[in-house]
Amino acid sequence: MADVHCLGVLVVDALSGPISEYPVPGVVAQVNTKSIKFLAGGGAANTGSALGQMGIPVAVFSKVGGDINGLFLRAELERNGVDAAHVRETASESTPFTFVGIHPTGDRSFIHTPGCNLTFSIKDLDLEALFACKALLYQDMWVLPKLDGPSAPELLSKAQKRGVTTLLDECYGLGPNRDVFEAALPFCDVVLPSYDDLRRLYPQLDPAGVAAYLLQKGACRVVLKLGREGCLVASPKNVVKLPSVAMEIVDTTGAGDCFNAGFIAGLVNGLDDVEAAKVGAAAAAACMRNVGGAVGIPKYAVLTKTARATA
Repeated sequence: MADVHCLGVLVVDALSGPISEYPVPGVVAQVNTKSIKFLAGGGAANTGSALGQMGIPVAVFSKVGGDINGLFLRAELERNGVDAAHVRETASESTPFTFVGIHPTGDRSFIHTPGCNLTFSIKDLDLEALFACKALLYQDMWVLPKLDGPSAPELLSKAQKRGVTTLLDECYGLGPNRDVFEAALPFCDVVLPSYDDLRRLYPQLDPAGVAAYLLQKGACRVVLKLGREGCLVASPKNVVKLPSVAMEIVDTTGAGDCFNAGFIAGLVNGLDDVEAAKVGAAAAAACMRNVGGAVGIPKYAVLTKTARATA
């Protein structure tokens, strides 16, 4: 039994940059970059690969096409120590793909082909295997239309009833959906969203207000990711703001996913939310020093030492 199961999307990322401008037909036909890398991407791949590199037993539950990109993703997951046995394959659809344009600031833009993410559903899951873990992360809400609305609350509720710690993150993806998101909150031990994304749903609320609202709607605890501003760790008893510890930013792709990995690694090793979030911040900082969604993530013991040193 893996400690952590990640349910979400797998994507082949083609990361190219730095890109200071994009082609404009009839004006600038071509722009050149210094490099391109092909890596596993998507929330489940990034968080799973980060956990695997830390040495935390982890399995990914997802879907790929029966193509060379699907084979590539399986190989990359296994190379990073991730159990990919529960990744389903469909011969009639393509594996999801994203062109990631990396800006000189480290920010990025995406051109995405969803592929089989559009049909991934509860029918693709072995539920007994899915719930055989200590922590279940529903990683990519708003990217899986056949799973998000009808099945997300059901899956999280069943996991909770079995004593599994349930966690939820979102991905801007196909666009934020407030009803779908809020329907899942009562079945989340921890919700780990990005404030930048939730501002679209709750434009009138500051970070503390968003955290309070999510608790009111049923989430047990909230860890709100604030990008360069760090994160907000909230429960009904207290609210703690932690700074980012990133000193070098090459590429922000996957930083939030690696934060999730560090946070969950802390939880399954007995840390409280605040201490686990410090490990998450250290993992995110390690991610941003490299190009790619989960590259160069240290072992868990190294991350905890880093977290203590920067506290």
